[in-house]
Amino acid sequence: MNLGFYYHIPAVLSDQGIKTPAYLGVFLDALAQEVDLLTLFMHLSRNPNDPNASYSLKSRNIHFVSLGQKTPAWDRFIRPGRTLKKIESEIKKCDLVLVRAPSPLSPNFQKKFGKTSKISYLVVGDYIDDSKNLDQPFIKKLVIQLLSVRNDKQLTNALKRSTTLVNSAKLQEKYSKVVRDLHLIKTTTLTSNDFFQRDDTCQRNDIKILYTGSFCLSKGVMDLINAVAIICQDRKSLSLHFVGWETLPKRPYVEIMKNRITELGLDNIVYFHGFKSVGRELNDMYRMADIYVLPSYQEGFPRTIWEAMANSLPVIATRVGSIPHYLQDRVNAILIEPRNPNQIVNAIREMINNEELRRSIISSAFELVQENTLEIQTRKLVKIITEEF
Repeated sequence: MNLGFYYHIPAVLSDQGIKTPAYLGVFLDALAQEVDLLTLFMHLSRNPNDPNASYSLKSRNIHFVSLGQKTPAWDRFIRPGRTLKKIESEIKKCDLVLVRAPSPLSPNFQKKFGKTSKISYLVVGDYIDDSKNLDQPFIKKLVIQLLSVRNDKQLTNALKRSTTLVNSAKLQEKYSKVVRDLHLIKTTTLTSNDFFQRDDTCQRNDIKILYTGSFCLSKGVMDLINAVAIICQDRKSLSLHFVGWETLPKRPYVEIMKNRITELGLDNIVYFHGFKSVGRELNDMYRMADIYVLPSYQEGFPRTIWEAMANSLPVIATRVGSIPHYLQDRVNAILIEPRNPNQIVNAIREMINNEELRRSIISSAFELVQENTLEIQTRKLVKIITEEF
C-alpha cells in the first residue's frame, strides 16, 4: 500500500536525507513500518540549517514530494489551490492519504482530491482554542482568530466526508455530532526503549522541578516561575529546569521569563537547557528530575506527560484539554486548575512531602503508559484508516 501523508511542518533535504522535527520524524518512521510505501507531501524550510529539523528519517520506503518552500500562513489560507496543484499527479498514485490537521491547507485535501482519492484526517489541535491565548498585537491576533474560524468551518466540512482520528476527548466531543467515522487515538513519541522504571524520586536534598515544551503565554510557564519563588521562601534546596524552544523567535518569550526570574531573585536556581532531541537527550532530562510540572492553559493531550510518566517522573498538570480524561487526580498525577500559582505551590509541596502518594502516583502512571507506545498507537491508526480499503 502507498500511503500519502501531509503536515504543514517543513522539512529539510540534506546530505543526511530528509530531516524533520524529532517528534514528527519518529512518528513517520513508525508509520513507514506499517505500509509498503510512505509518500510525504511536505513543505521545505526556508532555512536549510533549521534547528528544529534535527531528526533524519531512517526508513528506506519513504518517497518525498516537495510542496516548495513554506509560504506564510495567510497565503496558504487564501490561495490553497496554487500549492496543491503541484502534487495532484502524485496524490493519484496513493491508495490512501492521511492529512494531519489543523493547518491552513488541510481542509482543502478533501475538497480538491476527495472525489478520486480516499482522504483521512488526524486532528491534533483546535485553531480556535489556540488563537485565544496568542501573544500577539491586537490587530494581528484578531486577523488570526477570524482566519481560524474560517479554517475550522472548512475542516469540519471535510471531516464529515472522511475517516477522522482525534487525539483528545475534547476534540472527540467537538466533532462527535457531525462526523460519523470518528476515532479516538493517542499520539506519542514513546518507543519501547524510552522506559525507565524507578520506585521513587525526591530522595536528594536539591529537588529538581522540570518543565519540557515550548515557551509561550499559553503554556503557563510564568505561573510556574512565580510558584517556585513562593516555595523558595521556606525551602532553599530546590531548582527549576526548563527544556524547550521558542514558538515565536521574533517575540522571544524567554526574555520575558528571564526578566521575571531576575526580578524574583531566582537566577541561581533556574536553568535553561535549550532544545533536547526526542530519545536519549530528552530522557536524560526526565531521569535527572524529581517532579514534572505542566501548567498549561490549553492542551490536547501533551506527549510530554507520557514521556515523564514513562521515565517514572511524578506529574503535576492542569485540568485542561484531555488531561483529566486520561489522568486521575491523586491516582496517576496531581491535577490542578490553570492560571493558579498557589495550586502549583501546594501540589509541589505535597509531592515532595507525601512519600506514600508520590510512590503510588509513579507506579500507577508507569503502568498506564505501557499501552501508549508509538508502535502500538501507529498500528492502531493504520488499522483504522485501512479498514475499508
